[in-house]
Amino acid sequence: MTDATSTLATDDGGRLTVVLDEVAERSRTMVGRYAAELTRGLIATAPEGFGVAALSPKISTSREARLREQVPGLTDLRQTAISARELREAWLHTITTIPVRGLVHATSLMAPLVREPEPGDQVTVTVHGLQSFSDRSERKQRWFDRALKRALARADGIVVPTTAVAEDLGLLADVASRVRVVPPAPSATLLTASATPPARELHLPDEYVLALTQPGGRGQAQRLVETIASAQMPDVRVVIAGPVEWGETRLAGLAVEAGIPAGRIVMLGELGDADLAVVHRRALAHLHAWEQDALGLSLLDAAALGTVTVHPSTRSLDEIAGGASVPVEGGTHELASALAGLLGDEAQRDSLRLHAQDRAQAFTWEGAARQVWQLHAEM
Repeated sequence: MTDATSTLATDDGGRLTVVLDEVAERSRTMVGRYAAELTRGLIATAPEGFGVAALSPKISTSREARLREQVPGLTDLRQTAISARELREAWLHTITTIPVRGLVHATSLMAPLVREPEPGDQVTVTVHGLQSFSDRSERKQRWFDRALKRALARADGIVVPTTAVAEDLGLLADVASRVRVVPPAPSATLLTASATPPARELHLPDEYVLALTQPGGRGQAQRLVETIASAQMPDVRVVIAGPVEWGETRLAGLAVEAGIPAGRIVMLGELGDADLAVVHRRALAHLHAWEQDALGLSLLDAAALGTVTVHPSTRSLDEIAGGASVPVEGGTHELASALAGLLGDEAQRDSLRLHAQDRAQAFTWEGAARQVWQLHAEM
């Protein structure tokens, strides 16, 4: 570690408290996966004599057991007296049920920000993008907008995944001195699991394109279905891993309404890491239809496993992919057309596959964690 982080270890009580958001939920979210991966990196790279503790909303005993299994090595795990939904609102109004002192790193916008912090207190937050990952309700979007405004006003430091997100934040407030670009990385647990056999028989088609869905991602699923239903879509089966229901909305129903023939879509549901790694590696390509994603975790996972991604061309996704993907200007028809072009050009797929694997090796969670430690040391 650098001299700055060595000073941090001796001057600031020897502990960093990480606020864990959505970790160990039954349906794995991008925020939850990000939080778990980064926290493991923080534990692995902690300065000598420095520990990593965690703070979570009130959770069940079984979920706590999963959390401890997913994030081993914590010096302490505290829970608030209230659930995540209540905690988000409480912290939004500077109400706390448990003291959170010293160095704090929030893995999302759910953070204990106060108007007048005590000497020695320091809170950094994480902004994954300027839009919420969840489209479950207008209430969640309103909370996201208010939490973002609060973070811009009060956070000591702000971690973002790309320079594109940093630039967008700069249009909202003068935060340049507080923002640190910390790119995410491919899932370490997914890469480890890729060396093990699948947990069950997957019954995959001989040739297929892979797409992923997310909890709270009904709009994302709708855009995916529209892409598959496009007249420009190549004649290939699409394997979908992830949730298939969002409230009263079902993926099968969306496909029927769009006129997609039976058997064109293969729905696997939510998969463990070993199974997901197999599905990635056997796929002809990865279709990522969600233009609001600024974090790009699924692009990095696909790249690390040698699966070329076709995705909307956005500043953040293009930055993360670094030329090792197929970015597409336009809507669902253009996405489908670009996928057809990729599947028809084996030489391009092979070239991009190698480029993507090289690109993915540039990102590690330990590297991301070291930048977070450095950010705290410099503040």
